[in-house]
Amino acid sequence: MMLKSVDTLRRLVAEPLLQRLGPDACVLTTEIHGPEVRGLAFCPGRILRYVLHHQSNQLRTSELLRLAGSRTIPAA
Repeated sequence: MMLKSVDTLRRLVAEPLLQRLGPDACVLTTEIHGPEVRGLAFCPGRILRYVLHHQSNQLRTSELLRLAGSRTIPAA
């Protein structure tokens, strides 16, 4: 796959991520590995790893980190 710029690559990944994760999703990194684009994305409270197959436009995600909310009541 030949892409002209990093911005083009980020736009290629951003659309499927926004469709799957919503408008708060943000692409952090992008790398080309043959027919795949791989990287990390941020969605509020989570860091995800993604793999986008360029030819089929199929997106796979896996959660790397989830921030848990506090379950305790803060002292006054």
